[in-house]
Amino acid sequence: MIENIFKDNKIANQFNQYNDVLEQVLGYDKIFSYFSGKSLDTILDYGCGPGKVSLRLAQQTTAHILAVDESPKMINLAKTERAHKNVTYDVVENDHLKGVQDNTIGGAIACYVFINNHSEKRIQHIMAEIYRVLKPGSRFMVLDTNPNTTGIPFSTFQNGETGKHYGYGEPRVETLHVSEDEDLILHDFNWPNRMYEGNLKKAGFLNVQVSYPVLSDFTIGQLKEIEKTYHYNHWTNERTKSPFIMYQAVK
Repeated sequence: MIENIFKDNKIANQFNQYNDVLEQVLGYDKIFSYFSGKSLDTILDYGCGPGKVSLRLAQQTTAHILAVDESPKMINLAKTERAHKNVTYDVVENDHLKGVQDNTIGGAIACYVFINNHSEKRIQHIMAEIYRVLKPGSRFMVLDTNPNTTGIPFSTFQNGETGKHYGYGEPRVETLHVSEDEDLILHDFNWPNRMYEGNLKKAGFLNVQVSYPVLSDFTIGQLKEIEKTYHYNHWTNERTKSPFIMYQAVK
């Protein structure tokens, strides 16, 4: 769920066009590999944006995907470009999953949601709401930009200024390379590990684990297959430094 700027048509369309190869290879694919092996009725994609992750999750699992976002423009893009019989796209209002009963969802993800929220109180509320609807024993997976590599340029984006130290919750400028001639400038917030871990536990989640995916995790053969699949090989610092942070927690 990207905050208010994504209610602008131009920005929503630019974000939709962004080549999220890094996010896919070092983030989404790991989420898919976990859920594809599970027999779940429903998975919640909280902050689904234009539906890229929701669609692929529906294609790789048998679950029904409940995909929600606060931006009506993002939901319209998702419905128009990524409709699927096993995905329901809906606008979430006031961070409340209206109509979703307690303990009914088999798994949940939130990709690049919390870095776009300036209010820790709001983040706490969202985590608590996701905890409410999950079945006991279900897994919640969080994918965000890695706060420990702020300022490091990666092949498709850079979050924060090089050499600058960012405080707790401090605003940052994120630059997404939409094309050779165009960048999309976003504004997010610096949340360190302790924010995620503290608030996940406060919401009630157990077994909170963190990982930092990098390209060097793959063998040479696996990387060649990735390059063939995504038609991309312009790697830079993501070979050894993790652009993203991934949390897994259990209700």
